[in-house]
Amino acid sequence: MTIKTIIFDFGGVIYMTPNLQWLNRWKRVLGFDDDPRIVEMLANPNESQLVREICLGKIPEDQIWVMMAEKWHIKPDLIGRLRRHVFSKRHLNKTMVKFLMALHKDYQTAILSNAGNQARRLMEGTFHLDRCVEDIIISAEEGLIKPGHEIFQITMDRLGAEPETTLLLDDYLENVLAARDFGMKAVQFINNQQAIQTIRDYLDEEV
Repeated sequence: MTIKTIIFDFGGVIYMTPNLQWLNRWKRVLGFDDDPRIVEMLANPNESQLVREICLGKIPEDQIWVMMAEKWHIKPDLIGRLRRHVFSKRHLNKTMVKFLMALHKDYQTAILSNAGNQARRLMEGTFHLDRCVEDIIISAEEGLIKPGHEIFQITMDRLGAEPETTLLLDDYLENVLAARDFGMKAVQFINNQQAIQTIRDYLDEEV
């Protein structure tokens, strides 16, 4: 069936999440090199229980920064530097934003992201991504996360879309496989060139 709706992930696709290895170098200095939750988060964010709770909206993002400041006695100016680094505009994938904007002219587009409760402010207030999509669905606001089919269904309902006419672009393979199992077309983001060409190939098949 013809693709009518194209959904982009945010972190790792539109926004290139900072390499957490830089934070590894700070672990001993900041005093959390022996904290199992932080070690797990740095080793594999997608499998981290702490990240999961943030993305489910169970832990507000601001609480994490307060916890870091209080538990590890980090000075406010350093916390500020860390936050600015994590949320810097330099990490915006401008190539994919341009591609998304081009797709928006001919297709219904949306963003579906496993992200915390401050994500909408970043996506809309800082990056103005609401200008190139019909809707932005954020896991923390729904209390559900990918790869669960429930958040895919919420996205379909919100957009008035059908899985068989929807294409998802996501960097996390488990989410891609889950989307396919749900009935959508899905592409794993590896790099800009590969992702753009693969999506174009899907769309060319419809012509």
